Amino acid sequence: MDVFEAIRNRCSVRQFKPDIIPDEALRKILDAARWAPSPFNTQPWEFIIIKDKETLKAISRYARYSGYLADAPMAIAVVVPPLDIKFSWTEHLGEPRFAAAKAVQNMMLAAWELGIGTCTVSIEREKVAEILNVPMTHFVLTVIPIGYPKVMPSKHEESFRKKLDDMLFYEKYGVRSRQNE
Repeated sequence: MDVFEAIRNRCSVRQFKPDIIPDEALRKILDAARWAPSPFNTQPWEFIIIKDKETLKAISRYARYSGYLADAPMAIAVVVPPLDIKFSWTEHLGEPRFAAAKAVQNMMLAAWELGIGTCTVSIEREKVAEILNVPMTHFVLTVIPIGYPKVMPSKHEESFRKKLDDMLFYEKYGVRSRQNE
């Protein structure tokens, strides 16, 4: 599968078979996340692999509209640690959460390539951090249920997406056409 095909065809999966992902596949997925771009190569992400059913159930209570998390065979919590402030330029790095979101995208695309389903889950961060024993200095970005799809979701229809031209401006916000061409 090429990258454009993966981007276009990847779907959120919310119903999973009970099978646990083999460690080799899981490590490939996490390694794809490791290769995500980040400002000054800070790599501001850490991952918690969650297989315990009671932990998944506990987290699902704090995952709005995501009760299916309790039924997933496993999940990955994405944690953003504080930046190591040993360099004077770190204040100019921007938001490390954006970089961690790129790692999430890499994970989801790699999983899809392996026939494994994922989706992101909105969570009550403080409650989930408490369940997972994440220090208060860290930020729990999301929890990603992961597993083999019970039912393969249908492909995205072009009509479900905004048109590209409806998202584009040229040179300044609100300018819809190229004036110098």
